Amino acid sequence: MALTPLDFVVVLAYFGALAGIGLYFSRRQDSAEEYYLGGRKIHWLLAGGSVLATLLSTITYLSIPGEMIRYGITFFLGTLMIPLAAPVVNRVIMPAIRRQPIRSAYEYLEKRYGPGMKRLASIVFVTHTMVWSGIIFYTASLAVAQVAGWSLAPTIVVMGVVTVVYTTAGGIRTVIWTDNLQLLILFGGAAAIPVWVAMKIGTGPGAWWEAFSRAGHAAPVYFSWDPTVRLTVFGTLLSVFAWEMCSHSSDQVAVQRYLSTPGLDEARRTLWTYATFRILLGALLGFCGLALFAFYLARSGADVAEIQRQIAPTADRLMPRFIAEELPPGISGLLLAALLAAAMSSLSSAINSTSNVLSGDLFARAEGGSLAMDRWLSIGAGVLGMGIALTISAIVSSTGWNIVELTGRLNHIFVGPLAALFFAGVLLPKVTPRGAFLGFGAGTLLSLYICFSPISFNWVVPASVLTAVAVARIASK
Repeated sequence: MALTPLDFVVVLAYFGALAGIGLYFSRRQDSAEEYYLGGRKIHWLLAGGSVLATLLSTITYLSIPGEMIRYGITFFLGTLMIPLAAPVVNRVIMPAIRRQPIRSAYEYLEKRYGPGMKRLASIVFVTHTMVWSGIIFYTASLAVAQVAGWSLAPTIVVMGVVTVVYTTAGGIRTVIWTDNLQLLILFGGAAAIPVWVAMKIGTGPGAWWEAFSRAGHAAPVYFSWDPTVRLTVFGTLLSVFAWEMCSHSSDQVAVQRYLSTPGLDEARRTLWTYATFRILLGALLGFCGLALFAFYLARSGADVAEIQRQIAPTADRLMPRFIAEELPPGISGLLLAALLAAAMSSLSSAINSTSNVLSGDLFARAEGGSLAMDRWLSIGAGVLGMGIALTISAIVSSTGWNIVELTGRLNHIFVGPLAALFFAGVLLPKVTPRGAFLGFGAGTLLSLYICFSPISFNWVVPASVLTAVAVARIASK
């Protein structure tokens, strides 16, 4: 099904709104403090919405429904750990970061361990974020190309150019306001699909769950001593808990939002805002997976086992397929805008945060200098992300990973080791720079081993962060 003129009007209106916001805030950019932190005057509610829109991306937006359809509820259950991770970050890490007059998370590492550790962490962050950007470009482009009928490369270029333009023009204020606009679209899109499915097939959640259960998706594996088992409830809960703690403690994309608020109390409210919205949107996306499974089961007329065999290999693409083939004109355009929003909110944050770290931590841009270099760094980060996306498409075609596994193996390599530098620095005063470096190295080697071995990707973050902290402590004696 091709998009109608009404759909294109909706998408163009969305692009126009982003450009207008970027142009509006571009007039206020007169310093690095304003460009990267909004003068530290961002409201906690807006900052919290921005954290969610940033960390969500098309990776989560497509992966939760796709994972539900292909493998069941195990991955979705990890959402339960989000409210348990937030208090730990708020009480342990947030005060240590907020009490310092820093612009990036890695300036804390410089004060704790020395300038060498800041450079190491900054290089790791840029590498990690560029890979993450490439995954986002890839997943979003696949979805948008399927809905709109566009080819992959032009989709990557158009989405990248629009994102780079409005991000480069308006700095973090543009990123945060557009993130919140995009978050509203994401919620609307996730809510629209189950409603439309119910109208189409005439059944509701009870019948959907019954069919879902018959496919074996409601009976997860709770625990296994075998580390190669793809997903267990225990492993997923531990993995999500570790990822949430690590990302909100050491990922500049998230920490930058906490630093942009006026004080510690506002930063803590920002994290709780993220956690609340994340649980709500996660529940909606899980509901989308349930609805889509029921829809294609009813549409096919096949038994549960047969439909599972048919749709499981392409489960990540069922949401875009549904948008393209089933929704009426205008609504398809709105949902296409939602897919674009999921990608562009994350990409804009990645571009701005990468530019911040490059400018302040690696190139030591002088405070009060021209913003020209910062803008060129933003453009360079966007272009590099587009190039990595094309490489990732080749990796996926040769491995058969779905979005969840692709993210768990490629995007999580440095999450645990990088966070361990912060945890060791805050919790273990006796850890030395040498010990921290050796811990980081040990955690990274373990991450790489798990990522490219038969061991479940669920163990990448928890195993690497625990190993890195333990080695840092032992090596500091």
